[in-house]
Amino acid sequence: MPGLAWDALEAGLDGPSIRRLAALTTPSGWETDQIVPSFMAEAGLKPITTREASIRLARQLAHRILSEELDPLNHTRDFELLWIEADHPSEIQDAGLLDDEKYVAQYVGQTEAQFREYVRGVLIDLVNTGTPER
Repeated sequence: MPGLAWDALEAGLDGPSIRRLAALTTPSGWETDQIVPSFMAEAGLKPITTREASIRLARQLAHRILSEELDPLNHTRDFELLWIEADHPSEIQDAGLLDDEKYVAQYVGQTEAQFREYVRGVLIDLVNTGTPER
């Protein structure tokens, strides 16, 4: 958390809570919990739900996998964990089920290359259905 405050100061944001958080060296969870609400207000940040955070992270991960041409099969579990953590939002359901679907694909004789292309299609859909994140 202090690193986040340092970034805020470098970006030109300032305030008592930002400075207080930046000054901490090894803060406890309790200490940061006490500062975070006022830090967020000073930085102009608004809290979001776990669901919204998971959806945003899933879309960002999908975008990264596609833009950096990473192997999407190495990330199916990441999407599943985001989907579960957010209590199964429909917006990321298709990506959240990919880890299970790879076993079905193997069972029905789909090749790894075929399944990889299917996964890429799911990720493209996920990126294209999202609204731009700010």
